[in-house]
Amino acid sequence: MLLAAVPVTLAALVGLVLVAFGLPAVKAAPHDLPLGVAGPKLMTEQLTSALAQRDPGAFDVRVYDDEVALTRAIENREVYGGLLATPRGSTVLTASAASPVVAQSLIAMGTEISRQSGGTGTPTVRDVVPLTRDDPRGAGLGAALLPLVIGAILPAVVFTRLGASRRVMLAAGAVYAAVAGLAFAAVLHFGFGSIAGNFWLEAGVFAATIGAGMLALLGLHRVLGMVGLGLGAALLVLVGNPLSGAQSAPEFLASPWREIGQSMPPGAGSQLLRSVAFFDGAGAKDAWIVIGAWALAGLLLLALPSRRRSEG
Repeated sequence: MLLAAVPVTLAALVGLVLVAFGLPAVKAAPHDLPLGVAGPKLMTEQLTSALAQRDPGAFDVRVYDDEVALTRAIENREVYGGLLATPRGSTVLTASAASPVVAQSLIAMGTEISRQSGGTGTPTVRDVVPLTRDDPRGAGLGAALLPLVIGAILPAVVFTRLGASRRVMLAAGAVYAAVAGLAFAAVLHFGFGSIAGNFWLEAGVFAATIGAGMLALLGLHRVLGMVGLGLGAALLVLVGNPLSGAQSAPEFLASPWREIGQSMPPGAGSQLLRSVAFFDGAGAKDAWIVIGAWALAGLLLLALPSRRRSEG
């Protein structure tokens, strides 16, 4: 009976992994995605109406007075991009650094709306905050997510299996997070050329994200043993990673999955990195709060008395 149950259980777990990673990608679609429109009042009203009819509930449309105000909103991460309507024609403003998927979607949508309104179908496109020339598709940013999660799990497993004391784990963990942050930033900044902000701030984001996840796992191990560590690691990999929105945008996930993803280190860390690397830190407050909350929770759990558990 046991021999029959083991393969069935393992197959179910593998299927769960497939669902966790595949469902967000297959079902991805914008939900209340912040989008700006600017131009004469009549034209912005027509644009707003066209967007609402085209994809009900897809966009959170915000109206700006002119191109300057819309550009500023994009740079401040208030919106992902926008449509500028003028008597001479339309312009699509994007921020591929915020999300290349959203940028491409806006271009396609702007072209479609222009054709429907009797235009040429080829609106002008301006990338307000572009990705780097070395990595114009942002592949490096997407590829870094899973290693970032593993970077938090691996030291927690090693430190706990070595039986290190709480003080030693905290000291070694701090050193590890700092070195790992520098290594991640060096690879993406200098190696891949995927990010182009302040190197030290980028390293700090990586170190904080890795450290927050690691501290939470160490804390769970202290109060629940290996069961807590295993559950925490599974949560980061099977929930935090696929719900991070790093490959597209958090708004491509429906509620409450979007909020869950952004309340975990992978989602918060990926958005925080984009803010620091391309937007001079704009829109980073919520992500910093999430990272800080996970680190604090881990420290509080580590402060609790350890429960002895038999671990084979």
